[in-house]
Amino acid sequence: MFGLLFMLAFLIANLGLITSIFTSVIVVCYDEYYKHKSIFTMLETLRVRSVMQADKEYSSLVSLPPPVNGLLFFLAPFLMTSKSPELLNKAILWVAYLPLLLISFMIFAGWNFMLIPVCYIKMFFHKMIMIFVYSKSYRVSRADKFMLWIFFAVVGPFRLIGNVIMDLIAFVHHCTLQDLKKTRVQIREKQLAK
Repeated sequence: MFGLLFMLAFLIANLGLITSIFTSVIVVCYDEYYKHKSIFTMLETLRVRSVMQADKEYSSLVSLPPPVNGLLFFLAPFLMTSKSPELLNKAILWVAYLPLLLISFMIFAGWNFMLIPVCYIKMFFHKMIMIFVYSKSYRVSRADKFMLWIFFAVVGPFRLIGNVIMDLIAFVHHCTLQDLKKTRVQIREKQLAK
């Protein structure tokens, strides 16, 4: 019985000792890491930069999402052996991301066209109420406000549709930008002072 209790006490003491040593090693390693955190972050960034950075010639090799990256099985040999890979790279990226562009465009267009009646009704009643509201900054007679309300009632739907078409053009233009300006990100660690 004594041997069993001695062995149990020995195992518990060793478990506590090993756990405390392991915890102290983790604390010391984390403290060392925290002192040089910015250096380790920079080294890790530099290590993966060559793979993750957008390349004009070969970025389609690393940036295609999983369902579409099967195209690379057929197109990667042509891309790797091409004398001008930039054009083929752009073509591969267009083919790969065209479904995403079409789906997001359809959602954006559908939502905009669904909002046209809501916006028209809101503006119609807003302009009608503005006939009777006195404004110090916008001094126009009620007859002029009434004519503006009638004008909006007739021209408003066409104006809203024109705004939606301009929004759709701007959406497609923004989605297809290729030469984006690169921004510099600089992280400064502020020291806490008393």
